[in-house]
Amino acid sequence: MNTNTESTICADDNTLKRSTELVGICDELEALEFLIDDDEPGLRRVAAVSRDRPALVQIRARAQFHTSEISRTLGDVRDGTVAPDEAILDSTTALTLLVDSANVASLLVVPRDYDDHRALADLRRAMRKVASRSRDPDVRARVTRICGGEFVAMSEQGMKPPRLPSRVCQESDATPGQPGAYPISTTPSLRLWLETGIDPADLLDGARSLLAQLDVWRRVQGRISEPGLLADSIRGAELLAYARLARICLWPARDPEEVAIRQAALAVIAPRYRDPDHLRAVVEWAFEIGEARLHPG
Repeated sequence: MNTNTESTICADDNTLKRSTELVGICDELEALEFLIDDDEPGLRRVAAVSRDRPALVQIRARAQFHTSEISRTLGDVRDGTVAPDEAILDSTTALTLLVDSANVASLLVVPRDYDDHRALADLRRAMRKVASRSRDPDVRARVTRICGGEFVAMSEQGMKPPRLPSRVCQESDATPGQPGAYPISTTPSLRLWLETGIDPADLLDGARSLLAQLDVWRRVQGRISEPGLLADSIRGAELLAYARLARICLWPARDPEEVAIRQAALAVIAPRYRDPDHLRAVVEWAFEIGEARLHPG
């Protein structure tokens, strides 16, 4: 979406020039939806979600870009270069949501290669470091569930930091359904994206449907001579279902009904002990992030 508009945001004596066009914003979790192959029948539709999953180094590069944009903007506010108006608050909130979505996606998506493993290890080391300083045993326990126990931590400790791409796809280069790197100059687009929000009820229904199909496919997989034929479909359905639940939990609820839907997302995963535990823990973590956004401090 490219709509030519003149956009200048003024705050007190400071004028902050913004992009002259609106661009479509796509976060890392939403991008998984665009991997569904509608030309395939039945369960094959979601096989591509696993088979064509994004590279973690690309996800981490975009997360790093957005984190830098937040830091730079807050620095400008502290220096008085930019006035802390509503537009700045909204755009930094949107950028934070993009970073959170990237972090969650990084923990849900299976690494494609060694570089991806290094990217995942780097994120998990950072999470363990933060958890080690927490006095809350529940926080430490959840991070262990997400990141693996002591053996995994030891195996990742000596891994070198990843080589992230030197250039990330800018917002003007991104195609529909492809995440981009969105600078603070895209504030009008970021604000529109934040205001538009998500449809949590639709996401919840979609996640429940996928999980119900997943349970059927697992039973079928155990009875056929070539169970590997269903592997991509099962992994794709699992990834997409948990990505949908995580999106529900990350986004701020706008009314009591959406608050109830966030709670329902947690209830969906509570009895699913056959699913990988780290996926369930990631959704619980996303819920805590969303709660902090709803009730700061």
